[in-house]
Amino acid sequence: MNLRKLILLYFLGLLSCEKDDICLEGTPGTPRMIVLFKDYNDPSELKAVNELTIKGLNQESNYQIFSGDSLAVPLRNNFDITQYKLVLDTDTEKQTADSLQINHKQFDIYINRACGYKSNYIFGKPPYYLLTQGNGWIKSIAMIKDTITDEKSSHLVIYH
Repeated sequence: MNLRKLILLYFLGLLSCEKDDICLEGTPGTPRMIVLFKDYNDPSELKAVNELTIKGLNQESNYQIFSGDSLAVPLRNNFDITQYKLVLDTDTEKQTADSLQINHKQFDIYINRACGYKSNYIFGKPPYYLLTQGNGWIKSIAMIKDTITDEKSSHLVIYH
């Protein structure tokens, strides 16, 4: 009889869960900033980077190595700026580095009790600032979209 009571309590517990108690897989969270890499001499053409090392400045996070023509990077949600050091390995076995500051404002949106909040961002004025002027591999930067609400479209383009 004790086993029946235990099973009954178990099923009653399962039935008492509400939809808000579980954060479903696929629920969109805080989006990352999507950066495209394009050819400086032919701005309509994508130009991939190879072995780009990305390190957050003033952050204790590790670095990430990336190759490709677009990149998704997170923005800091506890500050109005995010700074990255971008080190590019070139064909001549020489590394060139640029440091980039992204200025942004955050606004939070409540999803539900289980998932909590997600942060969206609006670029500040100016939206970015190249901290290493003229010495690195980045030739120019342009803003494509002034808000970051999803990862479906690009937000910045870096010409190199």
